[in-house]
Amino acid sequence: MAREMRAVGVDFLDTAAHRFVYHAVIRRTPEQVFDAIASQPAGYGDWYPGFDHSGRWLSTGPPGVGSRRRVRMARVSYEETILEWERPARFAFRVDRATVPLARALAEGYRIGDHPSGTALEWVFTIDPGPFLGPLLGRSDPVLSRLFTRASSNLEKYLPPEA
Repeated sequence: MAREMRAVGVDFLDTAAHRFVYHAVIRRTPEQVFDAIASQPAGYGDWYPGFDHSGRWLSTGPPGVGSRRRVRMARVSYEETILEWERPARFAFRVDRATVPLARALAEGYRIGDHPSGTALEWVFTIDPGPFLGPLLGRSDPVLSRLFTRASSNLEKYLPPEA
């Protein structure tokens, strides 16, 4: 059974009490990076640790702000709503429900920009933790950092070099 989370807006990325920010440079174009992160929920299984290939859009029409999707990571299913979609620069979503009570609210955002070596990628992870994650939150920064580093490295390997 899915557990509902509080609906938050894109402002939660700046105002959440628990906010984690990570950076990477990926030697691919901003468009390639954006499309892999935003456009292909089933593709997360190819490069993001713990995700499988079951991701799919729940809403019809072209994806964008307000679209809904379902993804699964580490056997936990998440239903999400897209909060921000500005190809190739900005993408954000909130989690509306999950199959385990991880948090009261959770949102993630990606900022994508030019870098002399390719693409600068910023990941913002924000959370109002539930009773399960609250006590673990102090130890989560190194875990999230390793996860983002691995995902970024995998993404660069997954995306073909631009011809």
